[in-house]
Amino acid sequence: MKNLITKVLGKFINATVVLFPKWSSEFSFRLFCRVRAVRFSETGKQFLKTAATTFFEVDGHSAVVHRWGNGPKNILFLHGWMSHSQRWKPYVDRLDLHEYSVYAIDAPGHGMATGNHLNFEIYNKAIVHVINKVGMIDTLIAHSLGGLVTAYSYLCDNKLPVHSFVIMGTPAGIQPVFSYFKELLGLSEKVMLQLKEKASSILKIPYEDIFMENFFNKVDAPVLVVHDKTDTITPFVPIEKALLNQNKIETYFTEGLKHDLKSEDVYRKVLSFIMDEPVKMKQSRSA
Repeated sequence: MKNLITKVLGKFINATVVLFPKWSSEFSFRLFCRVRAVRFSETGKQFLKTAATTFFEVDGHSAVVHRWGNGPKNILFLHGWMSHSQRWKPYVDRLDLHEYSVYAIDAPGHGMATGNHLNFEIYNKAIVHVINKVGMIDTLIAHSLGGLVTAYSYLCDNKLPVHSFVIMGTPAGIQPVFSYFKELLGLSEKVMLQLKEKASSILKIPYEDIFMENFFNKVDAPVLVVHDKTDTITPFVPIEKALLNQNKIETYFTEGLKHDLKSEDVYRKVLSFIMDEPVKMKQSRSA
């Protein structure tokens, strides 16, 4: 039934693009950016009660940043699509909160943030807002869409004050996101052309430039890429190709964890990278 409704909606958009192109463009873009909120578990609710939580707005959209600890080193966590800050509990629980100040954003439409709309530029503005408040980020850790938005943020401003990055289970670029939306609704090429034009009017750089290989080629900070070979949400092969000849990028590939990447081995690897960050920065600068 759900698939039928989706296809009928796609046919409706395809029909209206001819008669009402501007309206169709706006409607399809709003649909593309629409978020369905995912609730916290009881464990997640208790976890977030231990944080200092701040609400703020970006372009009229609600966003939230949670903070744990008061250490001199700053860590920033970014979740993916239809996720929230609860996913970072295993990392926060394992970090020394006297050594680190840990921040996690609930992007607009996610977690404690209200609303039902999110796009790359809104998420980017939320990230920049938090970084401007916090100052230098020692390590930024991002999962799924959060990783692609991180790449977008860096490609928009390569002076982003972040010492190192952890990119986890991230799509290889924005184009696969468009392709998934097109296939899901059965949208015509004309609709997709208008959708991309609408996106380009909002983005700071051409959407064609938003892909991980571009980020990997340009970033001059230490990067760890974590990805599972059996991930069906953000397939492994495109990321593997994006990492060809990227000797400066550290990788950690798993098998059987799928998109969530939840395991003690992954936690240890990411935390080890975070704790070795000053050494990696010294090596990067001397290279």
